[in-house]
Parts: sequence; C-alpha cells; structure tokens
Amino acid sequence: MPEDRFGDLGPDQPSTAERLQELDELAAEEERQTGPAGPPPRPAGRYMWVVGVAFVIVVAIAGINALRHSGGGLRGPRVGETLPAFAAPLATSQLDGDANVRQTANQSSRAGAKPACQVNLPGSITSCALSRKPLVLSVIVPGVAKCENQLDTFQRLAKRYPSAQFAAVVSGKKRPDVAALVRRHGWTFPVAVDPDLAVFNLYRVAICPTTVFAKPGGTVAYTSIRPLTEPQLTNELRAIGGA
Repeated sequence: MPEDRFGDLGPDQPSTAERLQELDELAAEEERQTGPAGPPPRPAGRYMWVVGVAFVIVVAIAGINALRHSGGGLRGPRVGETLPAFAAPLATSQLDGDANVRQTANQSSRAGAKPACQVNLPGSITSCALSRKPLVLSVIVPGVAKCENQLDTFQRLAKRYPSAQFAAVVSGKKRPDVAALVRRHGWTFPVAVDPDLAVFNLYRVAICPTTVFAKPGGTVAYTSIRPLTEPQLTNELRAIGGA
C-alpha cells in the first residue's frame, strides 16, 4: 500500500462507493430532465400504471434520501467565499496518497498532517498555488463523457488564455488510472488526484462537472454544475480577469 503523504480523512466521511452512487443518481436525474423527449407512450393496463407510479415513488424517496445523506444543496463552493484549501498529488507525478484537506492548524490532523496550503512536496499541487492567477477549476469523476469533454475544452482554451490557470481534480480513481486518462486526452494543465473523494466532499460536488471560477487570491466568482461551452467559459474568464 502506498504511503499516504497527505493524511487520511478517517471514517467520518461518506465512502467512495456511497458518493459515486449519489453522483450516478443525480446525474441520471439531470439527464432525464434535459434529454430529448422519447416517442409517445403506448397504452398500458391499470396494473402497469400502478407499477409505474410505485416506481416513481421509490425513485423520489431514493433521491430525497441521497440529498439528506449528503447534506443537500450540493452546488460547489459558494460565491464570495475563499476556495476551500487542498493539496493533492498531480496525475503526472510519482506521488501517491489521498488529498490533504486540512484548512487550519486547529483542525483535526485526520484531514492532513499540516494545513493544505503549507504542503510543499514535489509532485503535489495546492489550491493556493493554483489561485495565484485567475482560476478555472473543474472537479470530475472519470468515465463520464461530458465531464472529460469539459476538460478537452479547457485544453483548447488554456493555449488561448495563458494569463489564466486551468486545472482539474479527478475524484474516485488512483493516480495511475488518472495518469492514463491525462495521457489519452493530452491534457497539459494541472490535474490533481482525489482517490478517496476528499476534495469532492470538500467542494460540495454532486453533479459532474462542477466548475469553479476564482479571482486571484481564491475568491469564488462563479460556480457551474453543468458543462460550459467555449463562449461561456470565455465570458466567465473575462469576469475574473483571465481573458
């Protein structure tokens, strides 16, 4: 087992499987709401109608329970607040371990051995270092096309706007898996690894991708919970001084 250089959050956090199940449920609901309408339903008997209503009720209850479990209102960091601090291994490094999400020296060491922005290990990146410039940061889970496509858009814009900092956190997978993803897509901006979903939790993520725009110094200007086009990204970049 690789050495955990960033500190384990401990058992008081939801497990990876629990959070990814929540993400799957919420993403599926989003697809149902935004996807194209299908063909008109065929007539069905009273029995099928009753079964259908029962199924809807079960899905609704499951969705409510998922929101209760995760605290509800998970839409990313709040506008006007400072980005929550993290330190995490870069996918392109040889550094393995969970992310450090310790915010202050007074916080429990289970979140990290020291405050995240004090971490200075080769092969790691911190949110404080990223936010020295106008920052566009997306938190994703791998294997979801719209999430990976958002980072492909980042790659195109990063060359066009060098005064901005593009970055991503890939949650739920270990570094070798994320490194393979980075190589396959050719992403050259910083991609941090979040295997145990510590940053995913910290950033109040429920929909993939969740993208945060922060001014230099880390003040959150805008958060999106759906994919953004190049013009939309450019407009938000302009608002934080990155374009």
